[in-house]
Amino acid sequence: MRDEIFQAIGRRFPTQWIGRSRVLSAVWRILFYVIGPRAPFEMRTEHYSVIAHPERETLTRALIRRGYWEKLETQVFTALLIPGAMVVDAGANFGHYALTAANRVGASGLVFAFEPHAATFALLNQNAALQPHRNLLPIQAGLGAEEGRLPIFADDGNPGGHSFLDWNRREGTGGSETVPVYRLDTILEEQAPGRQLSVLKIDVQGFEMDVLNGAEKTISRDKPSVLCEVTPGVLARTAGGYRVLLSFFEDRAYKATILLSDEDRLEPMAFDALARLLDETEKEYLDVLFTPLPD
Repeated sequence: MRDEIFQAIGRRFPTQWIGRSRVLSAVWRILFYVIGPRAPFEMRTEHYSVIAHPERETLTRALIRRGYWEKLETQVFTALLIPGAMVVDAGANFGHYALTAANRVGASGLVFAFEPHAATFALLNQNAALQPHRNLLPIQAGLGAEEGRLPIFADDGNPGGHSFLDWNRREGTGGSETVPVYRLDTILEEQAPGRQLSVLKIDVQGFEMDVLNGAEKTISRDKPSVLCEVTPGVLARTAGGYRVLLSFFEDRAYKATILLSDEDRLEPMAFDALARLLDETEKEYLDVLFTPLPD
């Protein structure tokens, strides 16, 4: 009965405003903790509708509690989106960025969302079906430098941490499954010929350079903005490390801006300074926006 009651409340409560109103947020939290729903329910956020899962250790529980996900990153991302644009989300998880993009670019836009992990892809697919436009294409696959199949390893300690690198897991526990991996250049040539890529978002747990190498032709031609989660500790253990990633963008006339979510600010940074920061940081990852320099 508690689940039915809360689902009825969720359909009527203005959940899309709880991230902006302390009063609404307080009322919503009280209702959530008093009733204690256990079943997933549909919830509206500022940018999209989503099936929210109330269990602990699920990413959408943060949406339930706060009403938003990665506030600064989302503000930066949405500022890049224009009607009719084509967007790619590499490592989409439950779909926050892909869903945001689908509703911002409108019916004439196109969004590709890649999520290789089967259970997570099921959430993404379910959320995509809630959106008003049919402009979002979820694809159960990873993006990489070469086409083929790779095992992806689940991270039981982090629902956003499934990785193609077995050693790159917080707890090192969880099963594995073999999934297809595509080159973005090939996918876009086949499924969106003639369209220009405007925005590429990458969150792939240390597989960043593989994604970029498989998208080299598209990036060099279209010069999209790239919002990338850079994992210095993981990349340091791969061929060339994160300096290869920085060189990739510097060689293509991009500039870098660090997203400092703890301080709610952006900091433009030269590539040599960014390399030093990545050398010294103890953070697991840094979010970096790479944008093309004007001609």
